[in-house]
Amino acid sequence: MKFKFLVTLAATFSLSACSTGKLYYKDGSGSRVLGCDVEFVGLPSVDKFAVEYALSLCAKSAVKKGYDLENNRKYLLNIDTSIPAAPCNTLWDHELAKSEYKDGQLSKKEYGYIVAHIDLGLAAVKQCSLNNLIN
Repeated sequence: MKFKFLVTLAATFSLSACSTGKLYYKDGSGSRVLGCDVEFVGLPSVDKFAVEYALSLCAKSAVKKGYDLENNRKYLLNIDTSIPAAPCNTLWDHELAKSEYKDGQLSKKEYGYIVAHIDLGLAAVKQCSLNNLIN
C-alpha cells in the first residue's frame, strides 16, 4: 500500500513539474493556426520563463512572416529575449547554465531563457578576441 502511494505521489510530482504553452496566429484567410506548442520539464519556477522565451521568439517569427497574433498574445512581441553571453570560447549548455544558476550568476528568468535557447538549438560558441582575454 505504501509503495502504491509513493508511486502515485512521484507521478503527480513529475506531472506538476511541467510548463507548457501554445501560440496561435491568424493566417491570411483569418483561420486560427497553431504556430508553436512548447513544453519544458524541470523546475517550474524556471521553466515558465523558458516557455515565455520560446513563445516570444515564435510570435516574433510569425509576425515577420505577415501573420496576426491573437490580442492576448501580442505582449510577446515586446519581451526582451536577450540572454547573458556565455563565457569566452564556450557555448551555453545545460550543465554550464545549471552551474551558473546554482552559483547565483543567473536569475531564474535568465536561466529559463538560456534553457529554451539551448533546447531550441540556438546556442553558439562565443568567440572572444585576445583583447577580451587580457582585460
